[in-house]
Amino acid sequence: MTYTILVVNLGGTSTKVALYENDESIVVETLRHPTEIIMQPFHEQIEFRFKAIMSFLEQCDVDPQDIDIVSARGGVLKPIQGGTYDISREMVEDLRENRHGQHASNMSGVIADRFRARYGCQAVITDPVVVDELIDEVRPTGLRGIERRSVFHALNQKAVARKYAESINKSYSDINAIVCHMGGGITVGAHRHGKVIDVNDGLSGEGPMSPTRTGSLPNDRLARYILENDMDYDSVYDVLTKEGGFISLAGTQDAIELEERALAGDGAIEAIFRALAAQVAKEIGSRAAILKGNVDQIIFTGGLAYSQYLMDLIIPYISFIAPVAVYAGEAEMQALAEGAYRVLTGQEEMKTYV
Repeated sequence: MTYTILVVNLGGTSTKVALYENDESIVVETLRHPTEIIMQPFHEQIEFRFKAIMSFLEQCDVDPQDIDIVSARGGVLKPIQGGTYDISREMVEDLRENRHGQHASNMSGVIADRFRARYGCQAVITDPVVVDELIDEVRPTGLRGIERRSVFHALNQKAVARKYAESINKSYSDINAIVCHMGGGITVGAHRHGKVIDVNDGLSGEGPMSPTRTGSLPNDRLARYILENDMDYDSVYDVLTKEGGFISLAGTQDAIELEERALAGDGAIEAIFRALAAQVAKEIGSRAAILKGNVDQIIFTGGLAYSQYLMDLIIPYISFIAPVAVYAGEAEMQALAEGAYRVLTGQEEMKTYV
């Protein structure tokens, strides 16, 4: 049987939309939106974005009634296990009201639910950023009232782990892997038999620095920095997540430009890349310890994984742990389609968000 899958992935400035037949891509497009639209509050953008998706279907000569399922990017929800979830009334309310955090991706599930209500198809999300499968011993910190949380590139991390497992004729639940997503944020997850049992909080900048994030900082120095600069919460958050890393150290988040400067002999930029490589390697080593050395593969993904220069700096630190595979870039649209296809074909049971 052939299923028609509509994938929607809403970001801050654009809407990614795609049509799949089963898990095979037919067309993928990024719809760019005017500034006056994307500057509006998210709830005021939904009607415009919905109409843009409908125009896409019209241009593709696809009858909305022929869509079997809409697979939407998961937004900021309460912590849940990995998997594919029916977009329930409770989920839509959480997304619409931004109850657990505000992000453009929250609109994806709301629009998918609207599409289902109008055309009678199914609507799901797969592996949102709030997937939480941490083991108990990695949650506590040394300060009562503060625990580590799981916020990371769950969709892409799990997708490449599944892809690797398939390449060796195994299932995701059969392998142990360390997956390192390196993009605007960097997250490193310990995947044990299909669950991410430890990962750094990429949203807040925990772990290695990245193009825009500071990474973990010495507590005393950070506290003094906040006091000396008379900073409120929002200001601190912006420094940690939007103004750190490459931006703070080199004045730009453009990794391609910085790599070119490093290769041309800019010693200061070379030092930044060496520091980044060491930080990523230490995070991988930490995940190897949590897996007690039982690591089948280390997998790199995300945009920075395209940089052979950076990979050549990282690999010597970690090659003793396990073999290394690189799946550069991100495959979120494919992963969303595959999540929907697995539940349509009974390979995976659809979960309920409550």
